[in-house]
Amino acid sequence: MNQILRKINRFVNKIEIVLGKTRLFSYPRNVQIEPTNRCNQRCIMCPRNTKLDVPIGNMDFNTFKRILDKLPAVENLLLNGLGEPLLNKELPEMIAYASYKGIRVSINSNCALIDEPLAKKLVESGLHLLKISMDSADPKIYKAIRGASLEPTIKGIKTLVRTREEKRSFRPQLWFNSIIMRNNYKNLDEILILGDKLKIDLVRFKPINTLWSGQNNNSAIEKKDLEKEVERGIELGRSLNVKHNLGDLLERLKADIYQRPKENIPCYSPWTELYIQYYGGVRLCCEFYSKKDDIGNILEEDFKKIWNGKKIRQIRREFKRGNTYLSACRSCNRFQKNILLYNKIKKFRIYV
Repeated sequence: MNQILRKINRFVNKIEIVLGKTRLFSYPRNVQIEPTNRCNQRCIMCPRNTKLDVPIGNMDFNTFKRILDKLPAVENLLLNGLGEPLLNKELPEMIAYASYKGIRVSINSNCALIDEPLAKKLVESGLHLLKISMDSADPKIYKAIRGASLEPTIKGIKTLVRTREEKRSFRPQLWFNSIIMRNNYKNLDEILILGDKLKIDLVRFKPINTLWSGQNNNSAIEKKDLEKEVERGIELGRSLNVKHNLGDLLERLKADIYQRPKENIPCYSPWTELYIQYYGGVRLCCEFYSKKDDIGNILEEDFKKIWNGKKIRQIRREFKRGNTYLSACRSCNRFQKNILLYNKIKKFRIYV
């Protein structure tokens, strides 16, 4: 029944996006829920360091169930927020509950906390994807970026891979999520080699929001220098078994896809997704970090009133015009995904 509901919801949602509806019959398809905002690392690029303005806390399992049960059409669930999700001891139960409901669940983790009992729970939970934060294979660079030792992370990954093999399971899929910045862009090849050695399923490189040095940012990189390193990584990748996205990344770099378009492009996130804090605060997406960005509280209000409330309908009206006027939108690089959808919608409108 849930799968039929999700298919109907997806169909209606796509129509509402094309028509630019601001009051929706469809529910969010992609939801991010924060199990905790506690963290065991202090990454230099993390907004948690400067923008966390709520108390440190965890979401308990019963609260998680209450929230998820109010969202009947969720297809993809990311159990993450401004913290390390594995610090919440009830995380495996949350994953199992969502998986039982037919939801594809993923988490982002540094994996430093994984031991054999936790690895077993994660493999058995139904977790679909675990994206491992791996910004360098060099212990010194890793510590400079993440403020922590690389050794526990490597140990945790090995334990999880071994457990997955023992259980003869293909889940969870294991990805390296590598943020490219000035500190590490010359070491992409080392990350690929480590991924191959640890039997990672995919190494996914993603540039930090601000890339080019002309933008006056300490993490920025000269475009030609990054292209050179990406090409070097592609060449090395031919001799390795690990999959990666460097070919796609190079195409995007050469096409200047990481440069903001001059045309005002709509953002479609308010039609398809939500980000829910451990205390129930609802935000538009993970680019919003402050409690003042909350558009409601799902534990205190009827969700339908939040999803079609005055605040979010006003945002949809502005966003569909390409007026992404909120301060968090200025540094967001999601415009790449929005460009693709915008072009599809334009073509569709030509033929109807």
